Amino acid sequence: MRRTLAIITLLAAAVLLTDCRRKEVIPDDTLADIFHDAFIVNSYVGVERLDLDSLDIYEPIFDKYGYTSRDVRYTVANFSRRKSARLDAVVKQAISRLEEESDELKRQVTILDTVQEVSIRRYRRTVVDDSLIVVRKAADSAKLRVEISPIATGTYNVSYDYENNEDPTKYPRRISMWVERFGGGKFSNVSYRMRKKESVYRNFTTDSTDTKIVLDLGSYDSKNRNRKQDLTIRNLKVTFSPSPETAMDSMFRSYVDIRVFADEFFPQKDSLALPADSARVD
Repeated sequence: MRRTLAIITLLAAAVLLTDCRRKEVIPDDTLADIFHDAFIVNSYVGVERLDLDSLDIYEPIFDKYGYTSRDVRYTVANFSRRKSARLDAVVKQAISRLEEESDELKRQVTILDTVQEVSIRRYRRTVVDDSLIVVRKAADSAKLRVEISPIATGTYNVSYDYENNEDPTKYPRRISMWVERFGGGKFSNVSYRMRKKESVYRNFTTDSTDTKIVLDLGSYDSKNRNRKQDLTIRNLKVTFSPSPETAMDSMFRSYVDIRVFADEFFPQKDSLALPADSARVD
């Protein structure tokens, strides 16, 4: 708040030190609005590091309220002659409005975050749900490879529990998961040795270049590939959450009937279309 007060006070001092020829006296409320807008301009100039010349950047603000820089100079200069008026009161009024807008902006951001989360939850879906996978023989190992395709832009969450009833040091297995892209390239590849028992959690973020997610839930190395197995997978679940942008857009479209063209733009039903097995006769 002190920094805000200093910046607006500097603005007032700048106009005070220039031409003081009498024009119109600006009402206090309007002057507070001018200070408010000037602070926003100052902030923009500071963030963007623009090199602008003196008060020229404020002329559009003065014009917006129907005044000129001379009016502002004259009004500021006359505060010292007005016993009942104080310039700092006008400055505080501008600051108060800025703080209210800041609070409102924070509230709107909070609301937006909430709506965004609601929309994501609404369009979240389960793509794999398998409560029990039991592997007891070599032929059962095919159950341990899960492919998810096609995939959409968003986040895929993989979770499950496993029990490996063999000695992992004597007969090591590996868990491998990855995303495949067009052309067969792998992305977000993860691979590590299995333990006796573990809960697995993994997130994959995908985009339009990705084609599928592959889950290898526990493979032996090549020399032990055909041996008898004893592995249990429980509660395998893969859920998909769309990107925030996609979820918000989907929710918007579900509530708003967007009509780009009038009905007359499209031909009436059956006026041009022919049955699939018909031939058009010219």
